Amino acid sequence: MNQVKETLTGFGIGIIIYTAIVEIIGIFFSENILFYTLGLFFGTVIAVILILHMVKTLDKALDLSQVQASKYMRKQSFFRLFIMLAALSAGMLVPFFNFIAVLLGLLGLKIGALLAPGFLKWLYPDRYITDTGEVTGKEVEDSK
Repeated sequence: MNQVKETLTGFGIGIIIYTAIVEIIGIFFSENILFYTLGLFFGTVIAVILILHMVKTLDKALDLSQVQASKYMRKQSFFRLFIMLAALSAGMLVPFFNFIAVLLGLLGLKIGALLAPGFLKWLYPDRYITDTGEVTGKEVEDSK
């Protein structure tokens, strides 16, 4: 469970930095800064909820058989897609949400996933696992 918490930390930092950059840029281009900020905040909150749902789903799927896990993961994936579509619909229908900002907030999910490995390597250099599966740092010395 430690690796899950570390990975969530990397995701969180990635999303926070991405959201801050998007907010700063959006302030210059948005006609209504309040609606833009509310939309971005809404999309970001949904993205964080989706990440937490993914973690819970993966944890439960590991306790199931392969067939059950596959069905469960597929069902939960469609549920997350439904939540994203509902959030985008809310961005279009709720007058005080900027739709583009909601979309950008939801993209924080993907950007956070792309940025997380860099932050994990920076935060936990002794335990970071490389793309080849090699463990770098202290764990290599401890295994000898």
